[in-house]
Amino acid sequence: MPVVSKSNGLLAEFAVFPSEPDIQAKLVEQAIQNIEAVLKHNAGFASGTVLRSRDGLRVTSYAQWTNQESYVATQPFIDSTVPDVHVFEIFAEEPDGSRLHLSSRMDGLINFGIFKMKQPENQPRFIELFREALVMVSGQAGLISTHAHRSLDGWRCINFGHWRSLEEYTAMDTNRPFSPLFGEMLDLANNEYQKTLHEVVFTT
Repeated sequence: MPVVSKSNGLLAEFAVFPSEPDIQAKLVEQAIQNIEAVLKHNAGFASGTVLRSRDGLRVTSYAQWTNQESYVATQPFIDSTVPDVHVFEIFAEEPDGSRLHLSSRMDGLINFGIFKMKQPENQPRFIELFREALVMVSGQAGLISTHAHRSLDGWRCINFGHWRSLEEYTAMDTNRPFSPLFGEMLDLANNEYQKTLHEVVFTT
């Protein structure tokens, strides 16, 4: 079972595929096939997870690797947009020491907060603000855990949040506790905002 945790020391790749509801199932199968037929046979592969957004507009492959040298990028799929792929490490988590066990039978839903730096040199300051924002959102009703990832190339930060329900996530989102920081964060990065939550459909 894949585990998302700062303490495991693994690197990760997010491969995010834009979708439409009528082709989401096809993209899910292609993402699973890519993990099963290609990625998992490489030395250094630790785990693979595929998630689908509940609105049908995104499929995300999350692959964990033991080291950067072994990393093999997810390949583009036929008739799909080339995924935006980067190698990430976890730099913060709330609660501290939390471990997110990924399974298609798990309770709750996943939210991805995806931020694209306007310049890679913005990432260190963005991370400082991101850490403050995580502390502010920790303890919100419905939040089980959250794990913040930064891409090693400096271009991305992605938050991997685990929520009990869409209703509780929406309640937080309409009254964001980190609003005082958000303006400066958006000066540094573009926010690929998507309110929908995601379901785990495959793990290995």
